[in-house]
Amino acid sequence: MRCCDQSQVISILKRELGVFLLVGCLILASVPTALCRSPAPTVYVAGDGSGDFNCDGKDDHVQINQALKFVADNSEYTTVYLKGPFTYVIDDTILIGSNTILEGDSTAVIKLVDHAGWVTMKPLIKQMSNSGNNNIVIRGFEVNVNHDGNTEFAKGKGYYNVIYFLYCNNVEVYNMYMHDGHGDGLRIKYSENVKFYNNTIYKLGHDGLFAIQCQNVEAWNNTITCRTNSGLRIWNSNHVKFHNNVINSFYHWSAGGAAIQIEKSAGIMDDIEIYDNTISNTYGPGIWLFNYDSSSATRDQAKNVYIHHNTFYDTGTNPSITWVGGIITGGFEDTVIENNVFDGIYHTAIANMYINSYSPTYVPEGDGFTTIVRNNIIVNTRLRTKSPSGTGYGIMNYLPATHSFVLENNCLYNNSAGNYRNCASTTDIHVNPLFADSENHEYHIQSVSGRWNGETWVKDTVSSPCIDAGCSFSDYSNEPENNGNRINIGRYGNTIYASLSGTSLNLSGEMYDNRMREASPDDVFSEKSFLDVGGISRVGKYRDLIWFNVSEYTNATEISSATLSLFWYYPYSTRPNDTIIEVYRPVSWNPDYVSWNKKNKDITWNNAGGDWYDRNGVLQGSTPYATLTLRASSLPDNRYYELNVTDLVKEYVGGKYENTGFLIKARSENDNYIAFYSADCGNMNQVPKLNIEKRVTANATITDAKDNRLREISPEGVFSDTPFIDAGELSNVGKYRDVISFNLSEYTSATEVDSATLSLFWYYPSSTRSNDTVIEIYRPVSWNPDYVSWNKKNKDIAWNNAGGDWYDRNGVLQGSTPYATLTLRASSLPDNRYYELNVTDLVKEYVSGRYENTGFLIKARSENDNYIAFYSADCGNMNQVPKLNLVYR
Repeated sequence: MRCCDQSQVISILKRELGVFLLVGCLILASVPTALCRSPAPTVYVAGDGSGDFNCDGKDDHVQINQALKFVADNSEYTTVYLKGPFTYVIDDTILIGSNTILEGDSTAVIKLVDHAGWVTMKPLIKQMSNSGNNNIVIRGFEVNVNHDGNTEFAKGKGYYNVIYFLYCNNVEVYNMYMHDGHGDGLRIKYSENVKFYNNTIYKLGHDGLFAIQCQNVEAWNNTITCRTNSGLRIWNSNHVKFHNNVINSFYHWSAGGAAIQIEKSAGIMDDIEIYDNTISNTYGPGIWLFNYDSSSATRDQAKNVYIHHNTFYDTGTNPSITWVGGIITGGFEDTVIENNVFDGIYHTAIANMYINSYSPTYVPEGDGFTTIVRNNIIVNTRLRTKSPSGTGYGIMNYLPATHSFVLENNCLYNNSAGNYRNCASTTDIHVNPLFADSENHEYHIQSVSGRWNGETWVKDTVSSPCIDAGCSFSDYSNEPENNGNRINIGRYGNTIYASLSGTSLNLSGEMYDNRMREASPDDVFSEKSFLDVGGISRVGKYRDLIWFNVSEYTNATEISSATLSLFWYYPYSTRPNDTIIEVYRPVSWNPDYVSWNKKNKDITWNNAGGDWYDRNGVLQGSTPYATLTLRASSLPDNRYYELNVTDLVKEYVGGKYENTGFLIKARSENDNYIAFYSADCGNMNQVPKLNIEKRVTANATITDAKDNRLREISPEGVFSDTPFIDAGELSNVGKYRDVISFNLSEYTSATEVDSATLSLFWYYPSSTRSNDTVIEIYRPVSWNPDYVSWNKKNKDIAWNNAGGDWYDRNGVLQGSTPYATLTLRASSLPDNRYYELNVTDLVKEYVSGRYENTGFLIKARSENDNYIAFYSADCGNMNQVPKLNLVYR
């Protein structure tokens, strides 16, 4: 009986334990991520099982929304991160809340399911609250709106907008790739502080950005290829900047409208600026301003649009509409269009015009709506395709009863029908602007004195008539010297890349020097045997200009030092005051004509005695590039004195500035006159000299590496002293990665690294593999070689992502753009030698101090049946260990 009781008790205990375990499993199953949440502030969504929320490629909006809701409900979390590579297929809208970042790898793709069948205005992403959310960031990943899988609906009808926000403030959308859709990229309404930048938009079905009744909207550095409608569009919005965007269309019957659309039906639009954009091959106009507000106040509400420094070419290709061109405007007052280039525009570069179907009921009093057009270049305008008769003029006014142009100092040339229709100018010029290379859309204008070619300053054999030909009252302060004290016509007028004024100096020799004497303000002293600085009581001041040919030097990083040497020979007695010699960067000058008053023939200095820039770029500044103090009690001692002009010479050689030589003066020009020998002194041992020393290139091979294997099947194992490191994957075993670091402490921020190569000795396997092994190098987060493993980066500290946390070359966490790659084909076998990876950029970042030196994370791009191994630092043979080879200065 006692034995039977014992067996019953055991049976009951087993049954209760089973129930307990079952309940426990059910609890764990109902909260699969609660016990393994990534630490704040980020939760991860993945398609490979490594996330806090894991997707399977079907109805993935469920897990993404769970993650976003978790962040919304837990204030210590801010970010949902979509891990790639993976395509997240969604069949419902993703909802984002306030104070939330939705980001991902560039290889993370949100894709709309085939045949979604959603109602109009149901977007892929929207805010959680119907009353709006604030402080939202969306960045870094791809959205494939799957146009071809959803052909049931027409484009431009509100279907499948990527993002649609209402009543949301402080919104940023950037570094996104959005493509192949039916609707808008970002459609946003009743919102403030909207930033849209660094995005790539390709063939969406409506606008790239559409801001409706919004305030403070800025879009920049976007690359947009339009389909169906516009690249950037605002409607009844204000305080807007669109700049530095590249916008075009692909050629197709459905290819859409304007690159930029400014639209008004109500409200105030009086602070809109559009600048530094490149607009080409658009189906509609490049920019379209359209006001159909019929209220009597509209003339004072739609005004002051400022369009400047844009490039338009080949816009207006649409064969089905008439309102094509460069800029089409109607109903906006005091629009200013200046310093743009229009080349090969269909119909007209600029027109006052309404679309055919619109006739305004409001007619303004007086001169109506005025558009100011100045300092633009308009060339090669073509007939439009639809109803071509009467088109092809440079500027056209279809609305002379209500609209007028003020045309000032534009350049119009080779426009197919002529320059003007229903408008005129007394100050425009009609000549070839002499672009650098219009066929390749290089619209800098030629100059014998200097033209920026995108990398450095070059000199042409002719100068454009557009140099110094802009409006006399236009600001030219941003143009480099010599700027002729007047703005250039064209895209680069009043920019730091404006082509230079003046005639060619033809400095074919090796050196020129000139005295400037205040007491002889118009005399040219180019052949005197001496140079002098300082001041003489009751006589005046003395300054000098010296120029050396440095054209043999093409790389500023090669220069270690540059020294200006002057041979001091006068006076023979002491002086009342010290002479502190200072060196500045003069504006351009001509040795045949320069004097105290003039820098070139019939061209005066702005400041008598010379115009210069100091080392801070300040005109007439007082921070010299170099100084030399000669005490009042000192006398010439028959030797050279030296000034360190390294920084200025590097600026010349590097192309930052045109080489205009050195302006030499005394800090205080008061009873401290001294003189040096000049280039014409007759003794080569006493002439001024510029001594340039090149950096000596050094080579170093660093071998004392710390390397660790990361082995997925042994996630807690520390492998710091095995004779090999390995990468890739073995079927039914797992993945392999490595971290390796080299000591770079002796290389400081002053070291200029020319190249850095990571060399790995490949020795395994002995047979071919199923797949190629593409080795990739990333920048790992900090790790400890004594404790690092697949799961951990330091003692008791886990990686956020098993297998290692890294940054790619774009600074993206777990990104997929490596610093270096090496492909070992599946059919290749080890051949008893080193293989090299170019890690120059990453090593430069370490040496410069931009990032802490955390070494290299090595992995295979695709970890699938492609295992290989290299010898490690512990292999025992110095001819096979990993090496970091540096070439530096």
